[in-house]
Order: sequence, then structure tokens, then C-alpha cells
Amino acid sequence: MKNKKIIYIIIVLILGLTVFGVTKIFTKDNNEEKTENKPSTTSSTTVTTTTTTSATTTTTTTTTQKKTTTKTTTKSTTTTKTTTTTKKVEEKTEKEDNGSLAGTSSKGYEITYKNGKYYVDGYLIVNKTYKLPSDYNPGSLDSKTKSAANEMFADFKAATGTKMWAQSGFRSYDTQKSIYERYVRRDGQKGADRYSARPGHSEHQSGLAFDVCVTGYSCISSGFNDTAPAKWLDANAYKYGFILRYPKGKENETGYKHESWHFRYVGEELAKKLYNDGDWITMEDYFGITSKYAD
Repeated sequence: MKNKKIIYIIIVLILGLTVFGVTKIFTKDNNEEKTENKPSTTSSTTVTTTTTTSATTTTTTTTTQKKTTTKTTTKSTTTTKTTTTTKKVEEKTEKEDNGSLAGTSSKGYEITYKNGKYYVDGYLIVNKTYKLPSDYNPGSLDSKTKSAANEMFADFKAATGTKMWAQSGFRSYDTQKSIYERYVRRDGQKGADRYSARPGHSEHQSGLAFDVCVTGYSCISSGFNDTAPAKWLDANAYKYGFILRYPKGKENETGYKHESWHFRYVGEELAKKLYNDGDWITMEDYFGITSKYAD
């Protein structure tokens, strides 16, 4: 009896295991069939990053595809970064190689001071207000001044057959001092100041000015005024870069009476402007500066 129970239990166990195994196989096949009938989908993820720096744009696009059997996911992320750089520009009142700013003229031109000399809009100024240092000594006429003068003298001779030359060109501080003091002894300071510069205030010391003489005519005197050579110079000097420095009727501007023989080199561009179709404009009037001694 006992043995029959044991056999009965074994048979039941065997039948249970057999049924379990068959059921598992059937379920697996069914699941695989369902899976094969499901469509596969594709997930696409796109990330776009745009970076802009100082007008340069770089765009990078990365696309990642992932196969899945459950769902479709699409994610898009865009990041934009912009950087602007501004360069600061500094305005200087002191310019390299152009000296330091000494002021501004009544007409808005910058007056600079460099190595003891004054410049207005880049042009060296020498008059009763603005002087040269006593040790400034170029030794002779400036090379451009000399070259332009020689060209003008040659053209005058070709046109008239008469010789023209620079009788009085460069003068040192000490030479001007001696000349001025001699005139003061003769005419007094007030009288001398009308036609002779005090030392340091003479354009002759700059090496940019000279007095003209012509064969057969009065030299460096009022006798030269209204002569044919004086009229030729008045009408043609600007073509070579020279200006009539002390025009007639402009003593209140220049500080000196009319000198038809005294010319200053400034270059053709400015000379043409100051010529003004024969109605000369002084440097003082053009730039808006004074020409007066401090005392």
C-alpha cells in the first residue's frame, strides 16, 4: 500500500512537469509570432548647436538613429550663443611725432608744440605770438624750399630774361638779434617792430622764408613794390608753393607792413588757398591765430 502511494506521487509529478513544459513552449512560440507581426520603428535625434562670435557663424548638426520595437522618439535642441567684442579707441591729446596739444585756434585748428616750435594744422608758425627757440638753427634754407625757389627763379628768367635770387634766406637767432637791435637804435622799438622781427620771431630763422632780389630793381625795400618782378611774383609764387607772407593792407593781421619781396614756403596746396585768386589771405586769418608780442 505504501509503495502504491509513492508510485502514484511520482506519476503525478511527471504529468505536472510534462504539462508545464508544453505550456511554456506554446507561450514562447506565440510571443515570437506576435513580435514578428509588430512593425519596427526608427528614432531620430537631431541636436543643432549654433555659435556666433564676432560675425562668424559655425553650425554643427549631429543626427543619431536608434532602432527600437516599442516607440518612436524625436528630440530637437537648438542652442545659440552670440559674443560681441567692441574695441575701445582712445583719443589722445598728445600725438607721437606731432608734439603735444598746446591749444585750438579761433577757427578750430589744433596748435601743437614740439621741440620748442609751434605748429598749426601741421604748419610751422613763426610770428609775433609764436617764436622759435634761440638754439634752433637749421643752418640754411629747407631743401624743399630751396628746390622750389630755384625752379621759380629759373622760370622767371625764362619768361623775362632777368635774374632773380634769394638775397636774404636763413638767419640765425644771433644774426636776427643784431639786425633788430640796429633798427631799434635807428627807428625806436615801436618803429622797428613794424618791419623787423625780434630775435626768435623771424621766419628767416625757420629756413622756410627768404627775401627776393632782381637784377636792375630795388632790393629789399619799398622801392620794389609795384614793379614788374613784384607783380610777377604776386601772380605766380603760389604755383611753386610760396605765399606772399605780408600782403598789402593786412598789417593788423600779420603784425608787419607790406613786403612785396618776402616769401614763405608752405607747399602748393595751402599756397593756392591763400593766394585766393590774387586776394591774398594771411596765415593768421586762415588759421585763426594772432600775431602780437606779449609786451
